[in-house]
Amino acid sequence: MKKLSLFLLTLACVFQFSAQAQQRPSYIAIEANSGKLLFSSNAEEKRPVASLSQVATAMVALDWVARTRLPLDTFIAVPQEAFGLRAGNPMDLQPGDRLTLRDALYSTLLGSDNVSALTVASFVGRDLVSRRGGGAPIAAFVAEMNNLARSLRMAKTRFTAPHGLDAGNSVSTSCALDMALLGVYSMQNPAFCYIVSQASRRIEVQSQTKGRTMYDISNNNRLMSASGVDGIKAGTSRAAGPCLLLSVTRNAISRRSPQTGTEVIYPQRMIIAVLGSASRYSLAREMMNTGWRVWENWQASGMDMKDPKEFVQLPVKSAPQRR
Repeated sequence: MKKLSLFLLTLACVFQFSAQAQQRPSYIAIEANSGKLLFSSNAEEKRPVASLSQVATAMVALDWVARTRLPLDTFIAVPQEAFGLRAGNPMDLQPGDRLTLRDALYSTLLGSDNVSALTVASFVGRDLVSRRGGGAPIAAFVAEMNNLARSLRMAKTRFTAPHGLDAGNSVSTSCALDMALLGVYSMQNPAFCYIVSQASRRIEVQSQTKGRTMYDISNNNRLMSASGVDGIKAGTSRAAGPCLLLSVTRNAISRRSPQTGTEVIYPQRMIIAVLGSASRYSLAREMMNTGWRVWENWQASGMDMKDPKEFVQLPVKSAPQRR
């Protein structure tokens, strides 16, 4: 009876999140170099974020690579925890299968590969617990995801797993503003930028049962062909609804620095986060067009930076990476 009650409670939570996601999408657009808030709606409302969680998974792994200097072509093994994890397993990975850390990140970010995300978390997590004297590897990795969120001032975010699957009451939650901050931080990392900008990736898996097998993983972000779009990720779950984290660039411009008064070359990047919208792609297209108009109008008006409400406090720049 207790198990049935727990199941019904979990089901109710999932449907509550799902209904909320379908009724009130939340979204935000910011310019990533100035922190200028272009527009938003329900941007601080806490929501499930599905596999957008995997952006944090990739960044924890890449930051760890920067510290340890471990080559990205190191082979890692699918852990036993992946047994029975059927959803989001495009290469049908099984415990014991091996692929490089680099390819696991590709499959995670391009194909929303939950098993690859879990494999990355297990591999990095084992190193974390070995340095700390014990603990559960995946739990240690998730703790680092939440540490990253805190360091980026993602106040409404709590990650519960490296993949973003809806697992009972354990649902990763965040908000559009927090996801945008994560997007800004991630796109400062050259390795991350390179991965999420690719249309596809051919991946080698060394399987205990199939031998050496090649797979082509396609980028599931349908806006990658749109002008200026160079990442980041799409995700969907029953609890979260369709979600999207997007990076859009334009040619750099020359403008006068408000701090020094000298002319500087200024890159232009817009980060868009959309949570819980069945029309995420059409909404994001509208946001791109409107966002650049708001940005241009602000520039033409003299780029007043006096009102702190019009700006988002940006995260510290990510460490450099090798591809």
